[in-house]
Formats: sequence, C-alpha cells, structure tokens
Amino acid sequence: MEKKKYVTEDGEHKSDVIVSWIITHGCQERCAYCISPEKCKEITDYETHKAIQDQMIATGLTKNRYIGGEPLLIPHLGKLIKESKEAGLNNRLSTNGILLTKEKLIELRDYLDSIALPFESCNDKLNQNIRGTKNHREIVTDRIKMIKELSDLGVLVNTCVHRENIHELEELAYLLDELGIDHWKLRKFNSSSGRGAVPNKNRFEISEEEFFDVVNHLQSLGLGYRIDGRLPSKLNTRLMVSPQGELYRMIEGEEEEVHYGKVLTKKLNIKEIYQRDGCN
Repeated sequence: MEKKKYVTEDGEHKSDVIVSWIITHGCQERCAYCISPEKCKEITDYETHKAIQDQMIATGLTKNRYIGGEPLLIPHLGKLIKESKEAGLNNRLSTNGILLTKEKLIELRDYLDSIALPFESCNDKLNQNIRGTKNHREIVTDRIKMIKELSDLGVLVNTCVHRENIHELEELAYLLDELGIDHWKLRKFNSSSGRGAVPNKNRFEISEEEFFDVVNHLQSLGLGYRIDGRLPSKLNTRLMVSPQGELYRMIEGEEEEVHYGKVLTKKLNIKEIYQRDGCN
C-alpha cells in the first residue's frame, strides 16, 4: 500500500471539498469549553448515515472529517469510513482517544489518512478540571504512540487556548515534539455557543492579543511540526453536517448560523455550495 503523506489544509488545495461531519454530540467527557449543544434526537442508523455520505460523495465531497462529540460512539462508524475510503476520499477521525483501542486502530488504519486528538496541558489536575475525566494526558500520549507504532497516519493535536491553560502550553509543545506529531492546531476559546463554552465565558475568556502572543512564542521554538493558531472566525467558512443530517456553517459571534437544509431531503450539492460560498 502506498505510504500516506499528511498534508495541511492551507487554502491552496482549490480542488478539495471538505465537510466536518458531526456524527454525534454524544461524548464521555464534559469539557468546560465544549462548543457542542446538549445531545438531542440524532440519526443513529447505518442506512441513513450511509445515504448522507453517499449523497455528499456523489456531489463532489473529497475530504471527510468525522467529528463530534465522540464519533467512535457510533457502532457502524468503521463501515462508513471504509466505504468513504473505497470511494477515493481523504478521511480524518477526530477522537478523544478513550475508545481508540489497538484493535479499533487496526480496523480503521487502512481507511484513514489522519487522526486528530485533543490535548489541554501536561498538568493532570488542570486537565481533569477542564474535561471532567481522569487520565487525559496518559490516554492521549498512549494513543499518539500507538498510532505512530501501528500506522503511517498523520497525527494532529487540537488545543483550545483559554485562561486556565495559556501558561501551560510550552511544556506541552515540547512533549508533542517528542511524540512526533505532524500538526498542532490551537484555537482561541469561543464563548458564542455550546453546552460548556457559554456558561464558562468568564472563566476562560482571553483576548486575541494574548492568544497570538502565545501562538507566536510557540512557533518561535523551532519544533519539528507545524503549529497554527486559529480564531473562532475560522468556523465561518467551514461546511458542517449536524447529527440530524443538516448542512450548515457555524458563524462565530452574534450572527446566525447559515443553514442549507437536510442533506437528503433537499438532495444538496456539496461541491456547488462549497465553491459558491467560499468554504475551506
């Protein structure tokens, strides 16, 4: 099998059509910065998920991003990922790592191109206070090592930067370098939506200046992987599918989200919408 090469999405891949599919809002953790709403009635059956995926592929999707919530809570996720890859797509799984066992990785590795994991800090007490669960550092570190050992997948780390972890990130930067990740994405805390983020605005809010000061410092360390800092406004150009099968863009701030309707009901053309609205 041809060795995979991780490629960052920097806006230059004009032929790509990328969708972040929030396949569930369900999650084992209760992160205090979470931008997902409370879980409500969602699509749970394989047949409907497959129909949504098939419609997106048929209308031009090239990169499938399975996100949540925690996507591995969906029992048939592996079948969807396999079918997506067999149709020629680039697939990424974003997971908290709790359910990413050795057996699950072996099942999925031939059908994925990259895996993204969250990492808050090297401070165990801080991680527990933020995520509501124990052993976050241990779990994510173990999963990164496992992915590197058992596959050639790209490894990304996502970090929400906020008041409680902003001074903990240099230590994490060096750990990620030791682990050999490919890409670190830092995003500024966003309080405009979410079951965690909205009530914790005062707890976590930082300024754009504070955010970019720390991003610039981390980039200056000269580590062996790419580091990007992104504001919540990046979401304005991201095409997403909800757990109810609706296509939308999550607009940051006080503006309302842009809703296109349900993928299946309206037989939406993903490529047409993606190009027309300048998504990336």
